[in-house]
Amino acid sequence: MNEAGRQSDGADTTVCDPETLADLADVFGQERLAYLLGGLDDEIVLRLERTTEDAVGLGANAHALVSVSGTLGFASLSRACMALERACLDGGDLAGPLQDAQAEAARARPVIAKLRAGSA
Repeated sequence: MNEAGRQSDGADTTVCDPETLADLADVFGQERLAYLLGGLDDEIVLRLERTTEDAVGLGANAHALVSVSGTLGFASLSRACMALERACLDGGDLAGPLQDAQAEAARARPVIAKLRAGSA
């Protein structure tokens, strides 16, 4: 891995865990992993790019992303969504946690696209 947080194959290790992805590819195969990554990308668009003003709905959207993003090795996105969900449950300020989750999603989506294309 180089200093910029990228492995020699181009995977951004600050966004996703290449070991988790390799393990999943071993279990499911590359084609199924690409499908699962596509599902994560679809969920990001559905749940974070088309946000609701309703804290309950936003919390439910964040909750849905916590598990799927974490399972696929996108821990920073998962943590950001967990913080957003917690803010929704606590009735706290949502602007900061929402912005953080959206920023992590924006970092994840190009990596997902590269992984799906087989170039990362």
